[in-house]
Amino acid sequence: MESFLIFFGMALATYFTRYAMIAALGRGAPGREMSRTLRRWLRYVPPAVLAALVVPAALAPQGRLEVGPRAWAVLAGAAVAWRTRNVLWTIVGGMVVFWGLKVIGV
Repeated sequence: MESFLIFFGMALATYFTRYAMIAALGRGAPGREMSRTLRRWLRYVPPAVLAALVVPAALAPQGRLEVGPRAWAVLAGAAVAWRTRNVLWTIVGGMVVFWGLKVIGV
């Protein structure tokens, strides 16, 4: 029962924090338009969150920096993403490098 209450409480906390932002900055609300600067800043949130999730798991899976196939795959994926701006090619590029290094025994 305690686990259910914790789960439900976190669901409510997540819902209300997201709803508050949507309600405060909702589209079409008179007098509550987002500034151009805020919209520009918010465009960087998804890539920053993704990087914060992926990079530590790829570069320090055991809590310390490891330069191995994962690190090289992340660098290759970042280069492909920078060059193509395409998620599919980014994933393919990173995976090709990762599996290529695994095949040759690195």
